[in-house]
Order: sequence, then C-alpha cells, then structure tokens
Amino acid sequence: MKRTIPLQEHPEFSIIDGYGWREFRVEAPGGRRRAASRLPSIGGLWLDACVVSGVAYCWKAATSTTPGMAVLFMVLLLYVYTRSTQIQWESVVIFPSIGIQLETHKGFAGVSLLASRKFVPWSSLEDFLINEGLRGWDVRYYCVAINRTLEGSLQLEVAFENILPRFPILLEVYHGVQEALQIEIERRTEPSV
Repeated sequence: MKRTIPLQEHPEFSIIDGYGWREFRVEAPGGRRRAASRLPSIGGLWLDACVVSGVAYCWKAATSTTPGMAVLFMVLLLYVYTRSTQIQWESVVIFPSIGIQLETHKGFAGVSLLASRKFVPWSSLEDFLINEGLRGWDVRYYCVAINRTLEGSLQLEVAFENILPRFPILLEVYHGVQEALQIEIERRTEPSV
C-alpha cells in the first residue's frame, strides 16, 4: 500500500494505491492529518475536560436520586454518541473492472467506528462528473456518480457529500475516475479474438 499527497497545498487529500484498488481520500477538518495523528484536536480535549469536570461537580447531586441518575446517564450517552459519530474521512475507491465505491467513515479521534458504503458497478455507471450548486451566494462544487437503476431511471450518488472538498481535490478525483472509466469502456468494446 502506497500513500501519496498529490496536492501539497491540500494535505487533507491523499491517494492510496493498494493491490487492485485505488482510494482517493479526503480527511475531515481536524482529522488524522495532524502531527498528533491519533489524538483529538485541542478544542475537543477542552470540551472533553469541561464535560468531565461538569460530571464530577454534579455527581453527588445527580446520583442521589433515580431521575437525576437517569438524566446524567442520558446526557453522557448523548455526548458520547455525538463525539463518536463525527466524520473522519470520505473516499472514492476505484476497483478496476468492478466499479467504484463511495465511503463515509465516522468515528472519534481518527479511529473509524462506523462506515457507510455505496457501490456503483461499471455496468450501471453512466458518468462521473463535477457539478456546481448554489447555496445562498456561495458556489459549491461536488463530484457525482450518475448510475442507471434496474428500472432504467438515473440516480445520482454524491461523493464527499459531508466534507465538500475544494475544486482542485475534486478535479484530481474526477481525472482518476474518468481514466478508470475510459479503460473499462475500452475493455468492454474490445473485439474478442
């Protein structure tokens, strides 16, 4: 496995080449790309310290009654849930002669705890392109995979839908997927000997 950072001005973007696959990965802001790769951000540590201090301060009063204990437990459970479901990274994985996979990894402190994956086979992939959308006065660019469903309708799958990386990153991903798509089209249209 070889990891490269092709755009030096965007260290959150990396390309990982494995045997038989290629991954275009974008780390979330505050993710693992920092020097202390497995530690949460300093702001996150302060928030964690404040929560621990608050629980210690309220512990005696909260645990003296059953409803107080239930409220404390629910608040802590909600806090742990929100901290452990933060986006860590999103990626587009290319499997030559099979298809592409769009992934979103959620977790805590650079560790992936949950992953959602959408696989689009080459046979149903119509195109992969960069589109632009307007949000207020802001123009946002995003990559989208257009695939044909079994019923014949077109479906859009947005890559990096939570992180929304900058245009140079999307352009790198676009070129990588288009290159693989072109190779697949040539492979399919090659006359068999």
